[in-house]
Amino acid sequence: MSATIVPAYWLYGERLTERFPDALHIEPIVARSSLHGWTIQPHMHHDLFQFFLVTQGGGRTRVDGRDHRLAPGAALLLPPSTIHEFAFLDDTDGFVASAAATSLKRLFDSEPEARALLGAPAVLSMAAAGAEVTALDGLMQLAMREFAANLPAREFSLAAYADLIAAWFVRAMRGAKVQGEPAKDPRAGLVRRFVERVEARFQHHDSLDDHARELGVSVPHLSRSCRELLGRSAARVIQDRLMIEARRDLVYTAMSISQISFRLGFSDPAYFSRFFSKRTGVSPSDYRAKA
Repeated sequence: MSATIVPAYWLYGERLTERFPDALHIEPIVARSSLHGWTIQPHMHHDLFQFFLVTQGGGRTRVDGRDHRLAPGAALLLPPSTIHEFAFLDDTDGFVASAAATSLKRLFDSEPEARALLGAPAVLSMAAAGAEVTALDGLMQLAMREFAANLPAREFSLAAYADLIAAWFVRAMRGAKVQGEPAKDPRAGLVRRFVERVEARFQHHDSLDDHARELGVSVPHLSRSCRELLGRSAARVIQDRLMIEARRDLVYTAMSISQISFRLGFSDPAYFSRFFSKRTGVSPSDYRAKA
């Protein structure tokens, strides 16, 4: 199967030309999943952030080739171009909120680190009755009530809810609430530009020196900023991006290991296999066989 066979939708089952006009689209998980037999096939969204909260039921999801179990209290962050699929238990419910990247421009402009923190998919498992889940549940319910109503200033309100839901995930990804920090942190802008550069050039295998030089900082400063804001070193950010692409190719394409290796910029398939095995504990071929 070619990677191009994985369909890209606006919302699941809807053509890209059927773009919803709202700043935020939100619906119950049951609304779309029950129509498809509780199974959502592999797909992606090119320009859409999606935020899920499971409040009852569960099942499993595969996100960029990685399997995760879902239970009440699970919250999912799916940035644009993330390949994902679901096998829900019958009568699973919760919320799925979808916002185009342009809808979150105000958040990204005021909190530059937000784009980097929301740039990688995540599946968070939390206590269903905990304060964090309760807060997100309340936000989702209010957003859905606004979405369903035809009231004055509806678009403004939906944009505000998009920011609030995304901000909840930003805080969750940081692992701590944002309190007492300046609105704009120069490290955040650096990390955002670094993540964007990695996204554009990960197949070129630029060294940390290359990245730091282009960004106008030292390697230690770049790596320290990544650790402080993302919880990962700069080198790990690069490696993680390569691993996301490698898992996608192994699960969703029929390319040989050598073809995947060369596509990802490795000059030696054996080196790619060692790189992959060191980070997963299994060889690329074994990973594909178990997928």
